[in-house]
Amino acid sequence: MSLNVITVEKEYTLAVPRAKLFKFLTNDLHQPPTPSSNAIHSVQHFGDHKKININVSGGETHSVLGKLEEIDEANFGYKYSVVEAKDFPDKVEKTTHNVKLLEGPNGGTIAKDTVSYFYKGDVPPTDFKAAQDKVHGILKHLDAHLMAN
Repeated sequence: MSLNVITVEKEYTLAVPRAKLFKFLTNDLHQPPTPSSNAIHSVQHFGDHKKININVSGGETHSVLGKLEEIDEANFGYKYSVVEAKDFPDKVEKTTHNVKLLEGPNGGTIAKDTVSYFYKGDVPPTDFKAAQDKVHGILKHLDAHLMAN
């Protein structure tokens, strides 16, 4: 079965400085949590993929099974793929996120996320909103966590 692709661009404005956010997203997030980390619940390894369980608002834990594909330290960019997550659209096989972190207002960050949805079948899925809202919620939670720590 061949996969088709839809690409969507999203932009998020965060208060945390981009160097701190970049280090967290490309390094710290993929390590076992430290006792002082209240953002990451656990990290499990499944071959070359990792299941990262992130504590979000209200005590909810959100799990993402994916792989960090590339890191571009010079340009504060990275690429990761996701094969499983809460609110993952039913017809989607995987997503890839090409993220660039830019200098934002007041020392913060503008995260530009180009998401490619690799979907099964001839009819493209249209239920991206829940997944995009979940990404935004996780980023807001991580932003608050990183600003406090």
